[in-house]
Amino acid sequence: MNRDLDKMRRRPFFFPLLLPAFVFVALIAAGVWILDARATTVVFVVRHAETEPGTDPDPSLSPQGRERAAQLARMLAHAQPVRGLDAIYASEYRRTHQTVIPLSETLALPVNLVPTATWHELAARILRQHRGEYVLVAGNRDTVPQLIEALTGQEVTVRENEYDAMFIVFVPQLSKKRVVRVRY
Repeated sequence: MNRDLDKMRRRPFFFPLLLPAFVFVALIAAGVWILDARATTVVFVVRHAETEPGTDPDPSLSPQGRERAAQLARMLAHAQPVRGLDAIYASEYRRTHQTVIPLSETLALPVNLVPTATWHELAARILRQHRGEYVLVAGNRDTVPQLIEALTGQEVTVRENEYDAMFIVFVPQLSKKRVVRVRY
């Protein structure tokens, strides 16, 4: 008879003991997700606008290019995130600098010129100095894909006559890096 009673005895119910552990894990996961979202670096990467035709190795922007630069400034100044852009970078060429000048003047941000010799270090610099910030970078047909690949590992191409492509690169600390291509 004692054996029958031993079999009928209830085993302890573990749910009340496991509930606090599940709640703790859920709170940790939510905290990590929030911190990752706040630490996401967003990089807007554009190619310089249209240039004057000719043989000059460092041409200025054409009238169409100046209009595109103004359009970029209007777009990013009005559609800016809550706190706006934090930094603007451009390669050392006149055409890239002239592409970001209208936005620089609108937002009162300096343009950080990046020499061609140190362009390959720009991705690491952005991620180190601008974690969780919004950054605009203007490059040329060759340097734009290099930067995007350095930031995300994804390959992109820019056609010879493509001046209206903007790549929005999301670089979170923990989750997958993404690239969105838009036209402006």
